[in-house]
Amino acid sequence: LKEAYSRAGADPATITYIEAHGTGTKLGDPVEINGLKSAFDGVSGERRCGLGSVKTNIGHLELAAGVAGVIKVLLQMKHRTLVRSLHCEQVNPYIDLSGSPFYLVDQNTPWQALTDTDGRTLPRRAGVSSFGFGGVNAHVVLEEYLAPEPPAVAEDQPCLIVLSARDAG
Repeated sequence: LKEAYSRAGADPATITYIEAHGTGTKLGDPVEINGLKSAFDGVSGERRCGLGSVKTNIGHLELAAGVAGVIKVLLQMKHRTLVRSLHCEQVNPYIDLSGSPFYLVDQNTPWQALTDTDGRTLPRRAGVSSFGFGGVNAHVVLEEYLAPEPPAVAEDQPCLIVLSARDAG
């Protein structure tokens, strides 16, 4: 996880959602959460990074689990909404989120973007974890695209108007 954030040039403090692999086991889920807590060590303990898993909606997908998580995150970015994980009213008692920046997304909520010190909106960022049956672990960082603001044009400044036609006539 630390290497993924480093290679992406993403400070973990700017990640506001994690699509967890969510093994759904007493052992696997706490191991995954503890790995996240280690990677986010030093990030404020405020509840500001949602955790979810598409597995609660569609079950285990074996080789397709990672791509399902990516699709879910992309749809959440498109709609700027974190969707609740279904069927997880009872939380694994071995998962301890206290003192961490994480919270379980248990209801649909607007996905708020962070802002920089000048008040500019930062792109939403998420991490997606996927663990293979053979022991392979993968984590990818996704960032939404924000189109640059077009430069302001003053009324008294000349501007270019591009015209084209099929022929000179």
